Amino acid sequence: MGLISRLSWRNLLRQKKRNLFLGICIGFGMMILVIANSFSHGMVDVLINDVVSYAFGHLVVNGTQGNSYFTMIRDKERMIQLIEETVKPEDLLEINENLGMMGRAVGNGEADTVMVIGVTIKEEEMHFLDDFFTLVDGDFNDYFSAEYEYPVIISADMAKSLNVQVHDVVRIRLPMVTGQIQTAKMTVVAIANASNTFMNIVMFMDGNRVKELLGYKPWESASLQLTLGDPQKTATHYADLLQEKLTPGLIGVTGQINEVGCRLVAFQNNDQAKEVLKASLTLVAGDEDQAFDKKGVMLSKELAETLGMKVGAEFPFTYQTKYRGLHTEDFQVDAIYDSNTMLGTDFMLVNEERIHSTINTYLPEKHQDFLTADDPLAAALATEWKLLRRSKDSAELQLLSKEERKIKTAQSKINVITMYEGASDILMLEGALNLLTMIAVLVLFFIILIGVVNTLRMTIKERTREIGMMRAMGMQKRDVRNVFVMETLFLTALSCGAGVLLGLAVMGVLSAITFDTTSALSMILKDGHLFFKPSGSSILGNFLLIMVIAGITAYFPARRAANLSAVEALRHYE
Repeated sequence: MGLISRLSWRNLLRQKKRNLFLGICIGFGMMILVIANSFSHGMVDVLINDVVSYAFGHLVVNGTQGNSYFTMIRDKERMIQLIEETVKPEDLLEINENLGMMGRAVGNGEADTVMVIGVTIKEEEMHFLDDFFTLVDGDFNDYFSAEYEYPVIISADMAKSLNVQVHDVVRIRLPMVTGQIQTAKMTVVAIANASNTFMNIVMFMDGNRVKELLGYKPWESASLQLTLGDPQKTATHYADLLQEKLTPGLIGVTGQINEVGCRLVAFQNNDQAKEVLKASLTLVAGDEDQAFDKKGVMLSKELAETLGMKVGAEFPFTYQTKYRGLHTEDFQVDAIYDSNTMLGTDFMLVNEERIHSTINTYLPEKHQDFLTADDPLAAALATEWKLLRRSKDSAELQLLSKEERKIKTAQSKINVITMYEGASDILMLEGALNLLTMIAVLVLFFIILIGVVNTLRMTIKERTREIGMMRAMGMQKRDVRNVFVMETLFLTALSCGAGVLLGLAVMGVLSAITFDTTSALSMILKDGHLFFKPSGSSILGNFLLIMVIAGITAYFPARRAANLSAVEALRHYE
C-alpha cells in the first residue's frame, strides 16, 4: 500500500498543469458548497432566533373571543397551570405574554405605522434588550421609571422617521380589544439600533402598561408564548400534548335563583343538538321554537315549581366568579321541560349564544361537568370553548382561521401553534437553500465526473507503456487500478481541503462587511452583518460524499487501464 501511495503522489506531481486546473475546479465547487451550506444554516438561525421565535414564539397558545380578530385568553392563570403541568420543567425556559398591536404614531411633525410590544421584565433582566438593541441614546433603565406614564424604547430608524429624540413625546392611536380607539402620549426614554428590520417598527413598553392601553384585564392575555430549550425537537411534541390537555369541558355553572340553588348548562345552537334535546326532554309549557332560539332559556319542571315560575317570568341568576366576586344575569323563562335523563331536576338550560360572552367574560369560579360523556344528552351540550385543530403550515392555519370566522358564534376558540406552523413561509427558505446546496453538489459532481474521466483517459493514453512496465514487474491488476484511483483521491482531498479553507476565509471577509439595516436584506442580517454558521458535520459529510463520487468516477477508467496486458501496453510505443 505504501508503494502505491508513493507512486500515486509522484504521478500527481508529474502532471502539474492538468491536475492544477482540475483541482481548482473541484476546490471552487467545494468553496461554493461550504459557503452555501453555512449561509443556509446561518440565515435560518437568524430568522428563527431573531425574528420567528420572537414574533411567534417556539410554541404559542392563542385564544379568540367569538368572531373578534383580537387574540384573547380570558383566564391566563388556568392556561399557564395547564402548560406547566404538560411541559417538562427542563424543556420549558419561560412563558411570556405575547402582547402587541399595530398603531399609528405621530412625532414632531412626522407620522408612521408602529407596533407596540409589551415586554414584562424585571430590572435585573435588562440584558434581554441587549439581544435586540444596541443603545444609541438615553437609558434602558428609564423603561421602569415612574416619572413617565408610558415610557418606550424605539429604534434609531423609528426615531428618524418620527423626527424625535430622547424625552420627546410620541402620540399614538391603538385599537382596543373592545373595538374602541385608544390614544396615548408615550415618552421616548431610549433610542437604539435594531438588529433587523422587524425591530425597526417596534416600540417596546412595559407589558402591564400595554395591557392597560389595549383593554386587557390583569388575568387576561392576548396569547401565551413558550420558549423551549430545544424547539426543533420538542415544539411539535408539546403542541400535540397540549392539544390533548386542552380538551374543553361542558359549560357547567353552579349558582342561585332567588336564593334557590340551581345549575346552569348550555346547549349547542345547531339542528343536531336540538334533535337530541327533543328526544331527551318532554316539553311541559312554552313554545318549542322560542325555547331553542338564540335567547332560549328552559327550566326543569321541578325547579319551576320550587321557584313558582311560569313561562314568561323573569329571574336573576347569580354565581361566584373567579376574579370579580358575584355576577348576576337576568333571564326569562321560554319553556318548562320534564327530563328523563341523568340531568337531574335543578337545571336550567340556556342556548350557548345567550351565555358564551358573559361566561367567558366573568369566568365562573369553578368549571364543572354535570354529565358524563356517555350520557346521550351530553352530545347536545355546549363546551366552554372550541379547540381548533392543528395545522401543518401557515397557509393551512390562515385557511382554518378564515373558515372559523365565517361561523358566527360568541364561543371562544383556542389553538396551539408552533413556530414551524405559524411561520412556515419564512422557514421554507431553509428548504430552498438546501435545494440550492444540492444543486451545488450536483454541479460539483459533474465537474468531478467530466474532469476526472477526461484526465484519466489522457493520463492512461500517455502512460500506457508505464502501465505495461508495472504489469511486467509483477504488479497485480488491482494494484495498477489502485494507483490511478489513489491519484484521483489525493487530488480531490487536497482540492476540497483548499476549498474549505478558502470558503472559511471568504465567509470571514463577507461577515466583516456592514450592510444597511433599512434594506430588505436586513431580515437575514445579524447586527448588520451576514451571518454564516459553518457546520462541521455538514462539511465533513460533503467532503466524504465528494471523495466517494471521485473514487467511483475514477474506478472505471482505472479498471480499464489495469486490464491492459503487459505485452499490449509495451508494444504501444514500439
